[in-house]
Amino acid sequence: MDFIHHLIHFLMYSLVLWQLILGVYVILIWAKRNIKFEKTSPVINVSENKTEYPIEVFKDILEGKKVGPSGPIEVDVKREFKVDTKPDESSVKVDEKIKGKVKTQKDKLKKLRG
Repeated sequence: MDFIHHLIHFLMYSLVLWQLILGVYVILIWAKRNIKFEKTSPVINVSENKTEYPIEVFKDILEGKKVGPSGPIEVDVKREFKVDTKPDESSVKVDEKIKGKVKTQKDKLKKLRG
């Protein structure tokens, strides 16, 4: 009888524990979808190129100031176009407009097709 009593308590406590875990999980999913969290630290991308910049440039980057050329950059692009001036031969037959009923037009088209 004592074993059954402990088994019932174990089952009840485990059910309550799983309900708490499920409740926290649902609340976290709701918060993730409905609350926007802001990033507090800036993302710094470190490239593999090791160039020496003055410390002021790094300070400007961390403060969010624009570093680099302020205007548009002109780039020379060389393009070569090859235009074929010879027209291709085409065998297009121009048919005259067919007048009449739809049935006779279908018959004429069947004759033209072969």
